[in-house]
Amino acid sequence: MKLSIGENIRKYRKQADLTQEELADKLGVSYQSVSRWENGSTYPDIELLPAIAELLSGSVDELMGIPDAQKEKQASEAIDELQSECMREDYDAGRIASIIRDIRRNYMNSDQTYRLWYYNNERAFSDPRILPEVRLMAEAYLERHPMDAFVIQTMASIEDEEHLGAFIEKHAANYDCSARELLFNRYLRLHDSENFEPERRYKFYNAVASLLYHCTLTGLDASADKWSAADRFMESLLALICDRADGGRPDIWAMFRLTLGFRRAGRLAAEGKTEDSLAALSECTGLLEAILNITDEVTLPTSCSWLDGMEWRAYEDWASPDYAPDSPEERFVRILTTVGNKVGKTNICDCICPGRYIKNFSDACYDHMRENPEFAVLEGRVRALVITRPKQG
Repeated sequence: MKLSIGENIRKYRKQADLTQEELADKLGVSYQSVSRWENGSTYPDIELLPAIAELLSGSVDELMGIPDAQKEKQASEAIDELQSECMREDYDAGRIASIIRDIRRNYMNSDQTYRLWYYNNERAFSDPRILPEVRLMAEAYLERHPMDAFVIQTMASIEDEEHLGAFIEKHAANYDCSARELLFNRYLRLHDSENFEPERRYKFYNAVASLLYHCTLTGLDASADKWSAADRFMESLLALICDRADGGRPDIWAMFRLTLGFRRAGRLAAEGKTEDSLAALSECTGLLEAILNITDEVTLPTSCSWLDGMEWRAYEDWASPDYAPDSPEERFVRILTTVGNKVGKTNICDCICPGRYIKNFSDACYDHMRENPEFAVLEGRVRALVITRPKQG
């Protein structure tokens, strides 16, 4: 173990372009101490290991030569523990801060670290008692994964006002300087049709998709009338865009179609139009069943002539709906496309989870329809799509 630690200190010191004297000075020890560590005749005090690891951009586990497989297992267990604690209503802020500090020092090179940024951690992460450790962890993560959009968006949401300006100035690109925008303009100016086409399709899709969210159209505090008007606008827009739609066949707009379809059914039910509401529910249920029939990977149509050539894949997947480490996994269908290759790679992903759509049948607008046999059958068909299993190791 002594020899392993010494060899690793030497290796990481050289990678950090530090001399023994420079490392010793930063640690407040003599350079002879560093020399003895590296030749294996002695080893550093255990209290010094975190400081050494941080200076050398490694971790205590890496210094000690713990095998990668074992380290990945430890990282997974630490992140599971973090998520479990964050999801507790009465979470222990000190415990969460300690776990985050341990992960930052020892596991930031793990393949598991993307899980740190799940939505269900944000409530705890924004806690002033925890946020300083989250801030350090985010910086460590972004050193390894520069311009990771999800981490930057998360921190921009939870950061306090005192630190927000500095964070945005450091990590956010100007509006027209994102990778996608730069490449779009590059290929346009060069008249590079082959490379321009993927960027054009992405830009077109993104523009349409942004108009298929209520908040884009109505703001955050819109009245019911504005929401209803927005629904109708989005339905018309989707019908216009999908000039090659094929009935109930799944396509890349499936998530939007389901969201708008269930909202239309609820609106019709609230207006007392029972038959029309049932017809809308039946259409949504049929589409959901067609999507959940997907098992092996398939290519989905774009249903839009302006997106010809944009390849979307759909395939079966499993995950805990609430990302809780010990919760059962639910079967769902992931719909995914990738834009770019070596430069500015971007993924767009939708997840069709049947459990989310069960909640629509509990809306108060359907109270007068609960005794309707057709309504009960449709609800049963959707419930039958929810398949769970114990979490896999």
